[in-house]
Amino acid sequence: MIVVEFAFAIVNILLKKLVDNGTSHLVFITYRQSISTMFLAPIGFFLERNSRPKITLNILCYLFLCAILGASLTQYFFLLGIEYTSATFSCAFINMVPVITFIMALPFGLETLNIERTGGKA
Repeated sequence: MIVVEFAFAIVNILLKKLVDNGTSHLVFITYRQSISTMFLAPIGFFLERNSRPKITLNILCYLFLCAILGASLTQYFFLLGIEYTSATFSCAFINMVPVITFIMALPFGLETLNIERTGGKA
């Protein structure tokens, strides 16, 4: 866990340097998504070929939409935020994502909170 947090801190410092030097957010996101696709797509395609459904045009459209809204938009907002704050703040705030997700899931009924149990009290 310490190694992972240290790696996140290094990445955030490098991202802050990158943004401060004037690199376009969209260019960086495009490179990042392209490199991860080149490495992860063959692994997912070959290792999951027996358990996944057939890749249809409908599934490809859903994957594209999820990539645009989920990964690219999140990274864009993160880079926009790190442009106006520090790398230290981004390291602290990234740990708040599960808490915010849980608080947002409560009103929609996706999560339940039972205060009588030990997990609910925590």
